[in-house]
Amino acid sequence: MIVTGALCWWNELPEDLDRCVRGLASIADRVVALDGAYARYPTATPRSSEAECDAIRKAASDMGMDCMILQPDHLWAGQVQKRSALLSLASIGTDWIATVDADHIITTGTEARRYLERATGVDVISVPFWTPPNPDRTPSERSAGLWHEQQAGYTFDIPQLYRALPGLRVEKRHWWYSAYKNGQKVWLWGGDGGPALPIVRMPADYLVEHRCLYRTPEQIRVSRGFLNDREKVVDLTGQEDDQPGLFAPQWDYERMPA
Repeated sequence: MIVTGALCWWNELPEDLDRCVRGLASIADRVVALDGAYARYPTATPRSSEAECDAIRKAASDMGMDCMILQPDHLWAGQVQKRSALLSLASIGTDWIATVDADHIITTGTEARRYLERATGVDVISVPFWTPPNPDRTPSERSAGLWHEQQAGYTFDIPQLYRALPGLRVEKRHWWYSAYKNGQKVWLWGGDGGPALPIVRMPADYLVEHRCLYRTPEQIRVSRGFLNDREKVVDLTGQEDDQPGLFAPQWDYERMPA
């Protein structure tokens, strides 16, 4: 059995990437890391620093993981396009995919992998996500969006482990995952109708620490600007990514989006 970690990243602290990859090693055999910002993101660039690549590469080497780092020469249209590309790359030669962002730290034991090995009829697995509070900052200083603030100190089950089904991709929203099973299109998470696969909770000890409230003030500021612009795009188009003919990005760095 092969488990591949799918890491979506851009402009992160090397120490955050280091922690993320080392935690990922507790469930995954290898990591595919896809770089690059979104076209409508403030300060967007196609590639991150070499120090960030070095952090990913070294952590993977230290943990005995295979590592593939991909850096584009263009900006992504948005989260949907980038995450779809990442899932397609991570699906090659693997049985399961574990999706992570740079502010995720996985803690689990060997029983989780044993469960994946024997899981039959299971294609989507949710795991507990815990958002540690950051009492040293005010809400506006620590949260890009209201949902981050509302999740502070709480644990929620969120899908994270996906069987590498044919055509695994993201559609319209960054959390709408689809694929094909037995020749039929199915939704793995989210979606706008049609057959949906059951989501099974990981029975083994497993925790993802979601450190979104500990990102740098500048990361939080530009993320808030992006999220406010994304709301306008969704209201107008019903999906999240940039499209030809759309209005220029409108970045509000003060309002905390819902």
